[in-house]
Amino acid sequence: MTDLAVPARIAPKDHGPTARMVLAWPGTRALIAVAALFLISPLIAPGSVGPTAIVSMLPFAALIAIVAIGQTLVIQQGGLDLSIPGAVTLGALIVARFGGDDALGLPAAIGAAILATAAFGLASGLVITLFGLPPLVVTIAVNALMIGTVQALSGGFATQSPDALNQFALSRWGGIPVLVFFALALTLAVHVVLKLTRLGRRFELVGENPRSAANLGIGTRGYTIVAYVLSAGLAAVGGVLLAGLLRTPTLTAGDDYLLPSIAAVVLGGTALTGGRGSVVGTALGALFLAQLTQLVQTFTQATAVQNIVQALIIGVGIVAQLQLGGSTSRIRNLMRRRPGA
Repeated sequence: MTDLAVPARIAPKDHGPTARMVLAWPGTRALIAVAALFLISPLIAPGSVGPTAIVSMLPFAALIAIVAIGQTLVIQQGGLDLSIPGAVTLGALIVARFGGDDALGLPAAIGAAILATAAFGLASGLVITLFGLPPLVVTIAVNALMIGTVQALSGGFATQSPDALNQFALSRWGGIPVLVFFALALTLAVHVVLKLTRLGRRFELVGENPRSAANLGIGTRGYTIVAYVLSAGLAAVGGVLLAGLLRTPTLTAGDDYLLPSIAAVVLGGTALTGGRGSVVGTALGALFLAQLTQLVQTFTQATAVQNIVQALIIGVGIVAQLQLGGSTSRIRNLMRRRPGA
């Protein structure tokens, strides 16, 4: 009797690597968090996901995303920008104060707001890289300088923004706030530069391993300086749009954007230890925070509660990153000396 050959068992296809790749994307947890929040929201507050609620929430999500993208660039370089409140407020004040036809005019005022604020970012980057001072100390000092500039320019009184800016900030395309399209375009542009260009890859390398980048002949200081300039400039852009959205921005309008800018970055998967990150994840983190804030406001208008929630997100995010293998040395570096030293 002839033995029959037993066919070899076909091994099932392994989907493990693909799943791991998806989970390894920095924005994965932000996407999961956003999906879970929008699923839970109607159970907690039925009106929080209605068309009116979503449309009113999206402009503020867009503003957080714009400011947080700049914070992402700084954090990727192992730094932290605590001058966000002053930058947002200064950008809003300049465009409101000088945007009228009897002053600089709106286009010139927008340019002045961005350039003037970016100059403070340049100062932060130069002091941090050239003198080796801690980013936290430097950016706090620069924030104080910007707040002082705001008080000097305003005389202590808020100013109404131009009508054209107000109409633009409140306008909609296809029923969707125009600020959402603005934030999406900015997110896509920065993502393409970081992931698909040599400049972006070098930027991430400098943040992840400054010593290796220096050994390859890459000027690490320049990338760090540019990160702080862009952070201040984008915060000013957020301030300009905020001035249009609020019509009459207060002299403390930027105070509400420091914690969200950091929380969105952490939630979006960019490690506070520096290196690679995801501006797409940051934008998703901004959407999560805006919806969470709206959900919290259905129960209380207390700013303290909102700040506690955002602080908890930052704390949990840092712990999660360290547990996933992040190095604490770069976080300690924030307290002591310049990144990459």
